[in-house]
Amino acid sequence: MGVSEDRTVGKATIDHSQPLLRQIGALGPNYSAWVHAPEPGQPRFFRNHLLEACSKTPWWVVPLVWLPLFTYCLACAVNRHGLPLPVAISLALVGVVGWQLLEYVVHRFVFHANLKSPLGCTFHFLFHGCHHKFPMDKLRLVFPPVPASLLVVAVYGSLVATLPYGRALAVFAGMGYGYVSYDCLHYWMHHAGGAGVALPGALLRDLRRRHMDHHYRDYSKGYGISSAFFDILFCTAAD
Repeated sequence: MGVSEDRTVGKATIDHSQPLLRQIGALGPNYSAWVHAPEPGQPRFFRNHLLEACSKTPWWVVPLVWLPLFTYCLACAVNRHGLPLPVAISLALVGVVGWQLLEYVVHRFVFHANLKSPLGCTFHFLFHGCHHKFPMDKLRLVFPPVPASLLVVAVYGSLVATLPYGRALAVFAGMGYGYVSYDCLHYWMHHAGGAGVALPGALLRDLRRRHMDHHYRDYSKGYGISSAFFDILFCTAAD
């Protein structure tokens, strides 16, 4: 449940002993300062037990749900649509880079949008703000499959509408592999790396350092999680 005392923010009071989601809208213009001041704990979001359970997702759900789908799509591109294996792998790698760009854009312009309305603050907290406020809440770190499926369908539809079907499947699979790697790496950064388990390799350790800086030093930089390339390209890399 986290801490139980009230926290006054501007004219609003956040009672951490009560479900948080219904209180967020009252923060208004004070929401951004509040949500970007990290705290420990695993707070309750909903009074309803079913909704509360649905708001939590163990990390292993992501590869369990999505890896079979993306592997099937890549196999279909080769076996059903005649795409040569080297071409399929090359397109999948393009898809991985495409995911890293999408990850950067969504994180920077959607997840860090400056929202002040009660509804906007509440939705932002539910989808991303909760992670900044409580970055070590391990059951609200990876993206739940139901809202993730909306993004997956949108990416699939966009690729199918613009590329030959076999090629679209290969790029889609690569973007999917990029997404699964991102979510698992994100969990690892916060919980394996944060529990004294060293991340292997200088690159992964550097990515974790950049991401921790995003949480605890400057949330306006370091939007890439699985790659720092687009932060460097667009001059948003942490110093």
